[in-house]
Amino acid sequence: MALKNILVHLDSTPQSPQRYDLALLLAKQHQACLTAFYSTDSAYFSRGGEKPQWDAARADCTDKAALAGVEFDWAESDKKEATLPLTTRVLYQATYADLVIVGQPGKQPPPPRELPERLILASGHPVITVPFVGNFKTIGNRVMVAWKAGRASARALSDAIPFLAQAKEVILISFATTLDEHNENERSQDKMVRYLRRHDIDAKLESFLIADISLGDALLNRTAENGIDLLVCGGMVATQLAPLAQHLLQQMTVPVLMSS
Repeated sequence: MALKNILVHLDSTPQSPQRYDLALLLAKQHQACLTAFYSTDSAYFSRGGEKPQWDAARADCTDKAALAGVEFDWAESDKKEATLPLTTRVLYQATYADLVIVGQPGKQPPPPRELPERLILASGHPVITVPFVGNFKTIGNRVMVAWKAGRASARALSDAIPFLAQAKEVILISFATTLDEHNENERSQDKMVRYLRRHDIDAKLESFLIADISLGDALLNRTAENGIDLLVCGGMVATQLAPLAQHLLQQMTVPVLMSS
């Protein structure tokens, strides 16, 4: 599916402007409208002490979008929405987007620590979470897809097709703890490579047997070693976030796209 509307959540954290810049870059690359939603835990921020920050953010975002030639929309909560918790407000806005971009919670709020997880589980759309530590100038040039045959990985990979199609390099990576699992991973990878070629996407394959290291740490190590700027991972198992997804949301070092 083509990306036509990208939603980025903004707030009062120092990382918010960089998150907007990444969202603007993606909107330009995909010729999408960029919708910004500035919202904090303060229900009536636009009428209170945070109004100067809100006004400044809106002016800055509008100017940057105009300079980049990107269609821009500034979303606002109505009176009913404004009384709802922050996570609910962002979820409501996410209903009308093809992709949601949100920040990883830091050690101190905002945003609420559960915000990325709730968006992944309940928004119905792919979510890119941007780490609160790091300086990210590109996104989607070198993409790594964590692959394990099943619904979670399949959904995330499908939602990531617009990124994979534009990436300079795509790596499909799998990990196993037993030889049988390793062989099955390679069999599944071969099938997925053929599928991606039908989308004119050429993917490199990596498959590893691991021991004495967690799956999450092994994946983050390979992400760093390959210079990855977007990691794609399945988010949901049954009705809750998968263990790997939980680990990545806590320890991520690059933007991560997850779906449910």
